Amino acid sequence: MTFWTESTLSPTRQFRFMVSTDGENWWWTSTCSKPSYELSTEEYKLINHKFKYPGVVTWNDVNITIVDTSVQTDKLIYDLEASGYYPEDPFEDGISKKGSYKALGVFNIKQLDGEGNTVEKWTLKNAFIKSVNFGQLDYTSDELVKLELVISYDYATIE
Repeated sequence: MTFWTESTLSPTRQFRFMVSTDGENWWWTSTCSKPSYELSTEEYKLINHKFKYPGVVTWNDVNITIVDTSVQTDKLIYDLEASGYYPEDPFEDGISKKGSYKALGVFNIKQLDGEGNTVEKWTLKNAFIKSVNFGQLDYTSDELVKLELVISYDYATIE
């Protein structure tokens, strides 16, 4: 039976989501990919047959687009420095994994229903910002400046 004939079911919608770190909602987020993973496979040959076995799980990066509110650029640079990046002092220890995921905080992606209740909540474990694109400027456009972030993480859990 299809979902549109069932009055109690409501499909989830792409525009109902919230991204947050340490309880702070990122209301300036315009797009966010959900976590995904890939499972490697190994082939083993036995005489004239090949058998495939599951291997290692790799969680793919999450891509986020946010609208620049002029505060976001400063915060992203601050988070980079909090992770251990000091370009003026080359003798510092440098960026560490622990510093990187502490700078970002607990990263959550919530999918919401029509009333604003959480339908599903993804938590990215040991998440850190892998890359930032600070947008593009253009005299011929009146579009908003959008920042593109790539978030890496060890694994994700869902509630």
